[in-house]
Amino acid sequence: MKFVKIKYIIISILLLKLVISKPILKFNSNNQFKIIQLTDLHYGSEPVDDIDTIFSQVNIFNYEKPDLVIFSGDMITGYEDQFKDDESNYWKYWDVFTRPLIERNIPWAITFGNHDGEGSLSTSEILEIDQSFKLSLSESNSVEMHGIANYVLKIASSNSSKESPASLIYIFDSSTKGCSKLDWGCVHQDQVDWFKNTSKSFNKTDSIAFVHIPPVEIIDLWNMYPVYGNFSETSCCFENDFGNFVPSLVESGDVHGLYFGHDHENDFHGNYNGMDLGYGRKSGAGSYSSKKPLGARVFLLTESPFSLSTWIREADGNIATQEVHYQSENDQKVLQCKKKDKYSKKEKIIIKVVGILLLVLVVVVVGFLSFKFYKKHEFKKQYQELKKFSNCIL
Repeated sequence: MKFVKIKYIIISILLLKLVISKPILKFNSNNQFKIIQLTDLHYGSEPVDDIDTIFSQVNIFNYEKPDLVIFSGDMITGYEDQFKDDESNYWKYWDVFTRPLIERNIPWAITFGNHDGEGSLSTSEILEIDQSFKLSLSESNSVEMHGIANYVLKIASSNSSKESPASLIYIFDSSTKGCSKLDWGCVHQDQVDWFKNTSKSFNKTDSIAFVHIPPVEIIDLWNMYPVYGNFSETSCCFENDFGNFVPSLVESGDVHGLYFGHDHENDFHGNYNGMDLGYGRKSGAGSYSSKKPLGARVFLLTESPFSLSTWIREADGNIATQEVHYQSENDQKVLQCKKKDKYSKKEKIIIKVVGILLLVLVVVVVGFLSFKFYKKHEFKKQYQELKKFSNCIL
């Protein structure tokens, strides 16, 4: 009886998947396709931040009217207690930040950041939540490799007679472990191998790519080439010890741009050996501030001949002015990724509180001992004086 029920549930899920038809991505009649990258939304940090974030999303969608939205990681602040205490909060926030897309019939796809899976649900379970939405194009791995959401999206040609995709979007999952002693995540060699095989199978179709954690080459880009935008914080990137990621994309020649988030204050991009490499703009008010207006990086793809243009649209409707930065010996960054802090934010607070309490205890103990010493000294002094006085009387 139990087996029959399980079998019925499995069949029901399969039938439901058949009923839920997913959107088809396609270049429009003007041979163009527009993508918005939303990164580091960090829903669930503070209610007031969530309100600012949703208004920012809505305004940007209204200005740009994209064909697709890429959520490039840290959609939620998974280490907050609400994601550890109540699994329904995952559904709650997914409903919140996808509602503006559903209302406008905009499809989306996700990749994971280092904070999404820090609550009670794994990234695999979160992916299942996301895939339950009709407009979600997110996929799980087609072959075994690091991460759980490495996949490719196809954009059909504006010419309906063409069967093969006109362009591709590669999604890499950097929410992986085993990258270094205190790692943020990285792209491993088996993920690079998957890309190479997939690229070959599509005859190196023109494409762009998204990941959450920036590669170390972003520092080299700043040091060696003209870039547009700001490098305001040390990059918490990943190095090439575990996979020849960026060099493989450059060598392949079909990936015209690789974009990421994670470092909230950085938003620059530039040409790195023939491939545009760069940050999005922090799109959510949660977690630490970018010190810039909330916004999103926008991409306009042109089908034939293929071209890629990009800009940042801010929440107030302005297009960000990103000044050019040229190579300068006075502004060279160390070619090394910042390592993850040993302790979490809450652990740091606990350590500070314990430290303060210990300091207070030391002050009290020292004060008490000093007082005892003083009293003992005073008693001894008074005793000696009394003894002298007694001798005088006698």
